[in-house]
Amino acid sequence: MMVLGGDVHRGRVHGAWPGMREGQLIGPGDLAVTTDYRDVLSEVLVKRLKNPATDEIFPDNSPQVRNILK
Repeated sequence: MMVLGGDVHRGRVHGAWPGMREGQLIGPGDLAVTTDYRDVLSEVLVKRLKNPATDEIFPDNSPQVRNILK
């Protein structure tokens, strides 16, 4: 996932690097998912759109704040 804009903490990769060695790839050569997209979208909702209702938008999810946005 890419997040672009003036409020993004830039110059770094957010998340964990899963590796590309034998046994670390998923399926026919895909990187393993290490970040739940709902975490990123929840942060955009709260910090950029000023909408704290993440529990209504993503029910049964407790988002982890990743500090991607300022």
